[in-house]
Amino acid sequence: MGTGRLNGTTLCLIKPHAINGGNTGKIINKISSSGYDISALEMYNLDKANAEEFLEIYKGVVTEYSQMVTELCSGPCLAVEVVGEHQSFREFVGPADPEIARHLRPNTIRALFGKDKIFNSVH
Repeated sequence: MGTGRLNGTTLCLIKPHAINGGNTGKIINKISSSGYDISALEMYNLDKANAEEFLEIYKGVVTEYSQMVTELCSGPCLAVEVVGEHQSFREFVGPADPEIARHLRPNTIRALFGKDKIFNSVH
């Protein structure tokens, strides 16, 4: 892994609950075994201000906004730079609600590793 490319890539953020639940390796393996290349990884902790800025687009739009911020601040996050087209990777990740993902797209990351809309394994 090297310095991030930024072009021709998309971000997959593995959330704290997935890391603490021991799913980091499984998620990375699912990404790579599905044909995506990973060009960079970085683990970090978000403070509340940075989490709010990262999720700002959801403020006032989704009722779970505050819970989403709290989750991102609850422990380490892993930023995964994935080479490939953004929309294709979004489809691979699955719907934001893991319950819906399990019914509509059962082999997606959120269907396999998510618990609910807040603890949905990745962003």
